[in-house]
Amino acid sequence: MQLKHYQQTALDALGGYFQTCVQVNSPNVAFYRYTLERYGTGVPYTEAPGLPGPPYVCLRIPTGGGKTLVASHAVGVAARELLQADQVVALWLVPSNIICDQTIQALKAQRHPYRQALEAVFGAVTVLSVGEALAVQPATLATSTVVIVSTIQAFRVDDTEGRKVYEAAGALMSHLTPLPAASATLAMLEKRKDGSVIPSLANVLCLHQPIVIVDEAHNARTPLSFETLSRFNPACVLEFTATPSDKDSPSNVLHSVSAAELHAEDMVKLPIRLETSPEWKSLLADAIAQRDMLEQLAGTEQSQTGEYLRPIMLLQAEKTYKGKETVNVDVLRDCLLQDFRIPEAQIARATGDYAELENIDLTDPACAIRYIITVQQLREGWDCPFAYVLCSMAEMVSSTAVEQILGRIMRLPQVRRKQQDELNKAYAFAASNNFSIVAKALTDALIQNGFERHEVAAYIEKAPKLPQFTGPLFEALAADAASFVVHAEPALNRLPAQTAAKVTYDPNTHTVIFKGLMQEHDREALKQVCTTASDQDAVEQAYHSLQGKSLATDVDISAQRDNLFSVPLLAIQQGSLFEPLEQTHIMSLGWQLSHCDPVLSEAEFPSVRPTGQVGEVTFDAADGRIRSYSLDALHQQMTLLAADHGWTEAMLVTWLDRTLPNRADITQPEARAFLVALVCHLLDARSLTLDQLVHDKYRLRTAIIEKIARHRETAYRVNLNRLFALEATAPITVTPEVAFVFDSERYHYTRPYTGAYRFRKHYYDIVGNLGAEGEEFECAVHLDTHLKVAKWVRNPEREPNAFWLPTSTGRFYPDFVCQLTDGRLLVVEYKGKHLWDKPSEREKRLVGEVWEQQSNGTCVFVMLTERQFGEIDAKL
Repeated sequence: MQLKHYQQTALDALGGYFQTCVQVNSPNVAFYRYTLERYGTGVPYTEAPGLPGPPYVCLRIPTGGGKTLVASHAVGVAARELLQADQVVALWLVPSNIICDQTIQALKAQRHPYRQALEAVFGAVTVLSVGEALAVQPATLATSTVVIVSTIQAFRVDDTEGRKVYEAAGALMSHLTPLPAASATLAMLEKRKDGSVIPSLANVLCLHQPIVIVDEAHNARTPLSFETLSRFNPACVLEFTATPSDKDSPSNVLHSVSAAELHAEDMVKLPIRLETSPEWKSLLADAIAQRDMLEQLAGTEQSQTGEYLRPIMLLQAEKTYKGKETVNVDVLRDCLLQDFRIPEAQIARATGDYAELENIDLTDPACAIRYIITVQQLREGWDCPFAYVLCSMAEMVSSTAVEQILGRIMRLPQVRRKQQDELNKAYAFAASNNFSIVAKALTDALIQNGFERHEVAAYIEKAPKLPQFTGPLFEALAADAASFVVHAEPALNRLPAQTAAKVTYDPNTHTVIFKGLMQEHDREALKQVCTTASDQDAVEQAYHSLQGKSLATDVDISAQRDNLFSVPLLAIQQGSLFEPLEQTHIMSLGWQLSHCDPVLSEAEFPSVRPTGQVGEVTFDAADGRIRSYSLDALHQQMTLLAADHGWTEAMLVTWLDRTLPNRADITQPEARAFLVALVCHLLDARSLTLDQLVHDKYRLRTAIIEKIARHRETAYRVNLNRLFALEATAPITVTPEVAFVFDSERYHYTRPYTGAYRFRKHYYDIVGNLGAEGEEFECAVHLDTHLKVAKWVRNPEREPNAFWLPTSTGRFYPDFVCQLTDGRLLVVEYKGKHLWDKPSEREKRLVGEVWEQQSNGTCVFVMLTERQFGEIDAKL
């Protein structure tokens, strides 16, 4: 499964941080330095109680963002960049037994994306429960990456099952006899009174220094949890959660994904349409009507795209209380069966007493289920993207009442935007007479699902009134009829005779039925006799329904067309066709790695590993245990555990060839020829030994990656200049036929602008990735107040929905893209003075100038530094 852009960005941040950890040999210093370099602001690092040594960082990903998939890839990132090991042990902690079982099942399934992510890096992978791990053999740990999945509760000493982890197990004796004599972890192993090491699973984990994955980490940040983790001497702890802790021991949030990124990449259904009503049967009728409408749209979607989906409604019943009448599971089911005549096969109960979803594939077209009644059973570990409508009989007065179940209706089926826009949204119906209270609870619930507060307002909207359910509960309606429920009885006696003849009213169900074609005068007459705004809205919806269109789609197409923000890309002509100039065109001019210099100098690859705190052992006064904190000691431990014996030169070349990334433009013969020459030079000319190179193979791999990157950049820069040269056979041009269009519904950003100045001309409501002060902010204000700028976008960097220009190293994303009042386009790149003269920045200026020159006066490019905003004015 290909990762979404924001998922890969999160993993890149993790890899970059681990590389910085290795460089500076300090997770604390590395965190501040890396966040300063990546985000422009250094973030202080908070050490977890009892875990002052290993990197302990958090990736914040909202509900529906694929945290578990990212975690599966993160194990490989940690192994390569931090531990520098081919095989590792990972301890994967989840919040509940249900999720534990689901995670084990997914990681063991050969075709599951989680499993494939691990196998792509490690090859051999073994997934174990705690019970299975109590008998794991040394050969398994030596020849495969072992992932042990558990709840953190199962490792606590006060738990019956947890005690087994710390007790002697005969099956584990061979792991600890004999022990590696030079191991810095020996002092940390738990021992008997006679000094002998206990052959326990806890000690085996301590010896192998596991990568710890903590799923839903906000549930595992108690002092007891930290103490439990410390017993296993983790190499690193990686938290994955939508809501990082900001309390006593705040999470070290390395990277935060915004809800806007999920929405832009079609991961979630947004916005959420909310309707409230104090009368639960009326509310249920509205919800059924909504679900029925969605199923009709799903049929249209399938005929157009071939994608099958069957919208499902989740009904949250009230709890049953003795002596109190409630809309409980049984009452709700009886209402669906008797009042609404829903077929029994379409209803399933998922509660503590009923498990009617057991072994049911809800995505199977043969499945009839459309209504699922629950109380709280679906709040944990349940997932079905077909769930579109939440109808809650329980008062949504607090975020905790709705937080988890809300997440069940937010995932977008097939992670693909639908042509029928109503199928891209979620729908919530709440039994309440106070819309604002429910909206606040929904807002708080979204925040608990990982949304930022500033984002939520844009993602909750009040639902327009739909014609209500028209099934067996009411008189069967003809194709030219519509019905709707009103809250107050309309004064039908005041209707004109010609309109009154088409209208009937059922006082028992508060339903108005209109038969025949509703004319505009009929609509206005009906609205006059309806006394509430919501009833008048219902009339309006009925009118549009009978006209064959809904309010949601009755929009001004010309206005949308006028609002289009299209920017031509730099294009290349291939015969009679034009296509964006990409790095593939630069690659197509060719380069040969085997012809490049294979020599690694002493500066590029020092003969001696840079020294650090090798094997530092300290005493932790918090619990009286001895701990080792050094990353160098971690690498030594991984080397001691690895089977790095008996290697040949050919084996080393093969390993390097297999583990080098970014190979699309390098054939295997080219790579092997380069690597053979490189290794031979290190052995012959620099007199390094093969054992040295094998011992330091990860450091060698890093040096080779950097060497190849420099060769590639040089070759591509030459190729790009060849393409721009006048003698180029494939002309470079700028044409409206090849353009990037800003999607009005999708705007990628990781953090919003929150300053006091209110931008007036930004294309989107939110300005992304812009600080509230500084040179770039001042540039944005200059553009926003410029008389010749009609609208502008803070262009996201390295995002799918962003304007870009090609460079020899990939793409660059200018800071600002503007549409001018005269129709021209202005692109502005702001650069700090310290970067102005770098070769990469000179290349960007060249590419921008070519883009402007080839546009025949329709495009303007400006690169600025030191607040030289007058250059924008001069160009315009």
